[in-house]
Amino acid sequence: MTQNHQRGVSKPLKILHIAFTMHARGTETWLMNVLRRIDKNRFQFDFLTVEGEKGIYDQEILDLGGKLHACPHPGNKGAFLRGLRKILQEKGPFDVIHAHPYTLSGLALMQGARAGIPVRIVHSHTDRRKARRDKSVIRRAYIGAMKKLISRTATYGLAASDDAAVSLFGKNWNKDPRWNIMHCGIDLEPFKKTKTKEAMRKSLGIPQQAHVMGHVGSFHFEKNHEFLLHLFEKMAKSDLKLHLILVGDGPLKQKYEDRVKTLNLEKRVIFTGVRSDVPDLLKAMDIFVFPSLFEGLGLAVVEAQAAGLPCLVADTVPQEASIVDGAVEFLPLENADEQWVKAIKEKFEGNRIDAARALNQVSSTPFNIDHNVTMLMELYDTLSGRQDSKDAA
Repeated sequence: MTQNHQRGVSKPLKILHIAFTMHARGTETWLMNVLRRIDKNRFQFDFLTVEGEKGIYDQEILDLGGKLHACPHPGNKGAFLRGLRKILQEKGPFDVIHAHPYTLSGLALMQGARAGIPVRIVHSHTDRRKARRDKSVIRRAYIGAMKKLISRTATYGLAASDDAAVSLFGKNWNKDPRWNIMHCGIDLEPFKKTKTKEAMRKSLGIPQQAHVMGHVGSFHFEKNHEFLLHLFEKMAKSDLKLHLILVGDGPLKQKYEDRVKTLNLEKRVIFTGVRSDVPDLLKAMDIFVFPSLFEGLGLAVVEAQAAGLPCLVADTVPQEASIVDGAVEFLPLENADEQWVKAIKEKFEGNRIDAARALNQVSSTPFNIDHNVTMLMELYDTLSGRQDSKDAA
C-alpha cells in the first residue's frame, strides 16, 4: 500500500511548482509520485502549466486536489513574465515557489521574489554542460545571466546529483549552504507485483527465446536514440533473435518509427508509447541500454535496477545512478561502437541478477520515493518556519 505521510495541521502550506506541461517525463513523473503521497492536510500543490497544452497528468492532479494555472509559453519571455506575475497576484499568496526547469527557473524565482514569496526553491534535475545547443555565444550569455539571477533570488536549492549541482550552481556549489543534494526516488510498490517475463513478452508479440534490449525515455535528442538504434541495426544483421523495446513518447518518435520501417525491422522494434506499467515492461527485457548524452541522474536506470536488469549506461550519466551491486556498467560514447556491441553480447550471455535482492537494495537507499516525500515535507516546514506538526497534534 502507498504510504501517505499524513499528520494534521490547521492550514496547508501553498506551494507553486514550476514544471510546465505535465507529461510522463522524469521530473514530472517524480513530482506526481510526490503529490500522490504528500500529506494533503499540510501541503497544497499548485502547478504552472502552458496555455493550450494539455499534460497527461492534468486530470490526476485535479483529482488529487492539486490546481493548474495556465501561463503563456516561456518561449515568449515577456508574455511569460506578465502571465506568471498575474497568477502570483490572483491565485496566491503562495508560501513556496519550487522551480524545476533549469536556468528558466531564474525568471520564475525573480517573479516570486517580487511577489513577496518567502521561500524560493530552485531544483536542478539535469547536467546540461555537454548539451550541444548550449554552446553558442548567445546561449552561453543567457545561461550565465540566468545562473546569476538564480543565485540572487533562490533561498534554497536542490540537485538530483553532484553533476546536476555543478551544472546549475557551479563547481564550488558545496561552499554555499543553500545548495544541497536530494536524489530523486521512484515508486517501488509496482515492482513488488510485476507480471512475468513470459506474460509480458506474449502481450508484446515477442518470442520467448528472443534477446531483448530495452530503453525507457522520452524521444528527445539528449536520450540519444540515434546511437541506440545504430547499435541495434548493427547487431540485428547477425542476431536474428534480437529485439528492442522503446518506452516513451516525444518529438523524435515519428522519425525513428519511419527509420525502423525503412529498414524492415518493425517486427523486431516495439514502440510502446507512454505506459503506466513500466515495471512490467522492464520484466520483458534482458538488458537495459541507456546511452544518454547528458542526465541529471537517470531515474530510468534506477527503475531498471529495481527490476533486476543488467544496465549498460553511457559514462555521461552520473555515477550515483549505480546502486545495485554488479548491475551497471558505464561505457564511453565516442568511437565505442564495438565496445558497446561486445558488452551487450556479454550481458545476454551472463548470469542474471537476483531481482528480489536488487529490489531490496534499492528500497534501502534514498532512491525510494517515500524518502523524498519525508525529506520534502520536513524541508518545506523548516524553510517556511512552521512549527513541527508533532507539536501541533
